[in-house]
Amino acid sequence: MNSTTGHNAHPSPDVWFNWNDVEAVPATPAPAYAGKLFDETLRDGLQAPHIRNPSLDQKLMLVEHMARTGVHSADLGFPGSDPVALKECVEIARYIAENRLPLVQGYAGRTHPADIHAICEIAQQASVPVDAYLFIGVSPIRQYVEDWDLTSIQRHVRESAVACRREGVEFVLVLEDAVRCTPEVLAGVYDAAVESGVARLTLCDTVGAALPGGAASLIHWSRRYFLDRGHPVAFEWHGHNDRGLALANSLTALALGCERVHGTVLGIGERAGNASLDQLIVNTHLDRHDSYDLKALRDYCAYAAPVLGVDIPQNYPALGRDVFKTSAGVHASAILKAHEKGNLLVKDSVYSSVPASFLGREQEVLIDEASGTNNVKYWLTVNGYDSSNAAYLKKVLAKAKSTRGPLTDEQIRQIIATAE
Repeated sequence: MNSTTGHNAHPSPDVWFNWNDVEAVPATPAPAYAGKLFDETLRDGLQAPHIRNPSLDQKLMLVEHMARTGVHSADLGFPGSDPVALKECVEIARYIAENRLPLVQGYAGRTHPADIHAICEIAQQASVPVDAYLFIGVSPIRQYVEDWDLTSIQRHVRESAVACRREGVEFVLVLEDAVRCTPEVLAGVYDAAVESGVARLTLCDTVGAALPGGAASLIHWSRRYFLDRGHPVAFEWHGHNDRGLALANSLTALALGCERVHGTVLGIGERAGNASLDQLIVNTHLDRHDSYDLKALRDYCAYAAPVLGVDIPQNYPALGRDVFKTSAGVHASAILKAHEKGNLLVKDSVYSSVPASFLGREQEVLIDEASGTNNVKYWLTVNGYDSSNAAYLKKVLAKAKSTRGPLTDEQIRQIIATAE
């Protein structure tokens, strides 16, 4: 392997492969959209050093929120990490079964006998079917760092498939850093998957290196490889957000037929985090590809944020404090006119692509120094006052122009009281 020196040196070509440079030429049409979202909050999400590890009771409540929101499957832990983790995973598995929550249960581990055994223990102790998400790094840089070669990777794939089949758990082969793996190595790994009867395979953008075009190229190439061998495989996608593209790449994977696409609530996870599950839910719901309860999603995130030690930014899509607020006069004018037409969806959509009512919220028109008369008229209208009262309009607007920040409802009511 060639070395690189200097602060600005780029890694040599043999360290990793770049699927972003491969033209995305679909060999076959993508399957009909049938993707489901896979919640990684309780596994990959908890790896971030700034995230709190919830108590067992809190984890059970997070699982409840997943199910209420409409999430279909989840990675619920890494039982092979220690006996405490295994015990917690068994309790979670039992809780899901006893409460008949409609969640397909997945548990993570390495392609290592001890990790596989721990996952199988969950299935046996809780008497539930589980998916074993077993990961192994495949990129040239991982092979170099770990002193692995293709032969050893193939051996781990074959042995893992045999162990899972023997114990009666579903084997999901998780290829870490697949987006930086060469076609030659992938072909060898895929050959071992075909020989082992692997039916589910997760392509991972482990360090968030992919562009949407690169994700598409990898998915198209991988699908063609298995189709040419007459071996159907259900693809999954697992993306990270290091370049800020996890959401775009995950939506690409959904559009190209990946059956499960992974994400974490509020995008928590190591480094820049994982694909944001809540943003995936909002987008797939609005595009009518799947049906979720967005009000339940709001509750999920509101519960998860303090439990995990995460602040929701005020401008965070769909869930932030300010995302349905405006103080601009032009915007207020349009929202007021939409309100007067009596159509909630029109009112919600005239200056927003995400309807506030879907999340149990409302359009909020603020009154501040940047506001105009229509801001005041809107407030008066929705709060039951006479919006044509010139004294109200004049006094409220004058106060807003002399005040830093938006007026509160109480301030506005006091102003109106003095104008009567």
